Parts: sequence; C-alpha cells; structure tokens
Amino acid sequence: MKAVILCAAKEESLYPFTESKPTALIPVAGKPLIKHVIKDLQEEGVKDIYIVTNHLEEMFKQEFDNYTNVNTVRQENLNGTGAALEECSFIDEDFMVLNGDVVISKNDISRLIKKHKDSSSSATLMATTEDKPEKFGVISITNDKVDRLTEKPEEPENTLVNTGIYGFSPDIFNVLEEMGEEEKDLTEVVQKLIQEEDVHFELADDYWIDIGTVRKLWEADKTKREYIVKETMVEDDAELHENVEILGEAIISSGAEVKPGTVLEGKVFIGENSVIGPNTTLKDTTVNKNSQLRSCDIESTLLFERNIVDPSVHIENSIIAEKTDIKSNTSIRESYIGPRSFIEMNNSVYGVKFVPDARTDLSELSK
Repeated sequence: MKAVILCAAKEESLYPFTESKPTALIPVAGKPLIKHVIKDLQEEGVKDIYIVTNHLEEMFKQEFDNYTNVNTVRQENLNGTGAALEECSFIDEDFMVLNGDVVISKNDISRLIKKHKDSSSSATLMATTEDKPEKFGVISITNDKVDRLTEKPEEPENTLVNTGIYGFSPDIFNVLEEMGEEEKDLTEVVQKLIQEEDVHFELADDYWIDIGTVRKLWEADKTKREYIVKETMVEDDAELHENVEILGEAIISSGAEVKPGTVLEGKVFIGENSVIGPNTTLKDTTVNKNSQLRSCDIESTLLFERNIVDPSVHIENSIIAEKTDIKSNTSIRESYIGPRSFIEMNNSVYGVKFVPDARTDLSELSK
C-alpha cells in the first residue's frame, strides 16, 4: 500500500497563514499538519508516500529531506486534483489519496484501508455526516455501495458527504487518461467510476475536519490536541519546576522549560525548546517550538513557532502565526495574527485578521 497527499494549491481562504507556509505545513498540535497524517499512514503499513506540491514546494523538500520513503512530486499546472493525482501514475499497486488540508484520526485511516482491501473494488471513499452538506459532495448509498455522488447540490437528499479521502487501485489512472488534458477533479473521476462499477465507502468514526477557513484551522488544532494529549507526559530533557500546577493533562516536549508559578489547565501542548513562565497560565492551548511566554494568560489559542509574548498579555480564542512579538499589557481576542507581526504595548485587539509583518505602532494592521 502506498499513499498520495495532494498539497499543490495555495489555500487563499487561510490568509494570512498560507503566505508563509503551505497549509499542510501549518503546525497543529505540535507538528506540521501533514506529519500527523504521515505518521498514521506509516503505522498502518503504508510504505511509500508521495506529496504533490507546487505552492512553496521547497519547504516540503526541506521538511522531508531526511525521510527515505517520503517523496515530493511537482504539479506544474494547477488544473485540478485529478490532474495532480495523475502526476503519480507510476504507482502500480493500491494506494490511499488524501488532501493536505484535512485532519482525520489514525483509527479512521486504518478502517478505510481495511475496507478497501476487503472490498477489492477500484475505489473506496471515506464518508461522514455534515450539518451543511450542500457545501460538499453528497453521496447516495445502498448498503455499503455508493450509488451517486452529487457535488454541492442546492437541495441535498441527505447529510452524508464525501471527505475526499480515498483508496484506489491503479486502474484509476486509466480513467484519468481517458478524460484527456482538460481540467479534471477527483470527484469527476469518482462519479465516472460509480457509473461503471462498484464503489464502496466507509463512514468516519472519530473526526474529519476540512480546513477551509481559519476558524476550521483553530478547530483542527483543538480536536487533534484533545486526541493526542491523553495524559501528562514530560520529556526526559524538559525542565518542569516543582512549583508548576497541572490542572488537566499536558505534553511538555524535548528541551522545553516550564518555570515556577505557571498553571497548565485543560489540554496543553508545549513544543520543543519553548520557555513558559514564570507566572504564566495556559489553558487548552498549543504553543509550538522555540517560543517564549512570560507572566501572561493564554486560553484556547494556537501559537505557531518562535513567538514572544511579554508579561501582562491576555490572548483568547486566537491564532498567532510564527515570529510574532506581543508586548506587555495587550489583550487579543478572537483574532488571527499574521507571521512576523509586532504588537506594541497597551493594545486591545478584537475580531481582526492581521496581514503578515503587521505593526501596530505603524497602523499597518488588517486586511
């Protein structure tokens, strides 16, 4: 079994975060989103993984330079997800296809692989239920077979939708070749297969999040952190002061230091080489690697790597991109701060989206 992860397109809806990172390399629950998927695939026996890239492709090459079984494949022309998959037509055995902007559990990946192997069909898709199915491809079923896939119908006949995660046989490449050179999406290919032969499905049991908005990115981090942080784990070379209070569960990564007077509530992830405290409160929050937080209060927030947060700062329900410097006596709520931003002292920020390199002292703020 092999796998293809589609990461070529730039997600404009995730601005400002995709200005500096491809969606799949945005850190979620302590590591790039795609690395959660790759780890789960490898643990399920997937041997070779191909990442189809275009936007910021050099970042993928750097990230996976030391991986022996993870390779990048460039999609030169962004003419659909079907065309992206066609770049991997050299695959000669059954394989998985996933989008680089989704969060799904290892359990659900395992169940889809098993279902595809057991069904011996050309295609098996992962399905889930959605409150607003009209935004997705809605599927009609009989038993475990798909009868019809309707893309974004105005009046959906049910709430069962296609997640865009598949198991395919190599026969899919014959169908893609027959479709010619025009723009083609995987949903069109699957629709064609449904008409010609049996296509099976498996229902997601845990969770599936399509990260199409910055709010969904925040939700993805929250969900993944809740599944990963099951108990308190402190790496051997991390420093946890005896006067730290843990009210919940926390993962404290290699080289991190948590100083006295710090309180960790709910589910907390602290990344490598980060320094937390003294006198800092983190509640249901992810702090990625190489960040420094002092005497501040942060709740339900995702902080990328290399952030600096000074004393008397309060951050709540927000996403803070990498290399941002937040000065004292500042409050940030319900906001999305672009990379390399500088927020001067005594600011109150609510419900805004900052461009990359924003500076509150120069009034270069939001888009």
